[in-house]
Amino acid sequence: MDEKGFLVQNKLLKHKNNSLKAALLQKQKHKKKGKALDLQQRKEYYTRAREAVREQEEEEEKLRKARAKKQREDGQLQRQVKLKERRVKRERLKEVPLQQAQSSKRKALQAPSLKNKLAPPLSAPSPKYISRGCSVNLPQKYR
Repeated sequence: MDEKGFLVQNKLLKHKNNSLKAALLQKQKHKKKGKALDLQQRKEYYTRAREAVREQEEEEEKLRKARAKKQREDGQLQRQVKLKERRVKRERLKEVPLQQAQSSKRKALQAPSLKNKLAPPLSAPSPKYISRGCSVNLPQKYR
């Protein structure tokens, strides 16, 4: 064969070789697209994420419980303070009637004062009023 024949044959072989390479690359691309992701790796990633979320939720729950406990304790302290105040107030009120009773006994034992003897007799008693503000005229026998 002569040189022209070799050149033509060489071009044909190069063309065939290039088309085979292109077909092979196309086939490899299809294989890559069909490849599944590594599920084990994704599972580990999501497991860590879930653990982090769970830990955060547990911390929030602990904080919420601590706040609730503090509020209960504060409420108990406030109730105890109010109870003490009520007790003190009751004790004071008990002491006041005793003092008044003792002072009224003293007054009863003392001689009536001159003011009471010299006071003019009261004329007509003041009119009584009902809850709506109207005056009530009582019959003579009940005055």
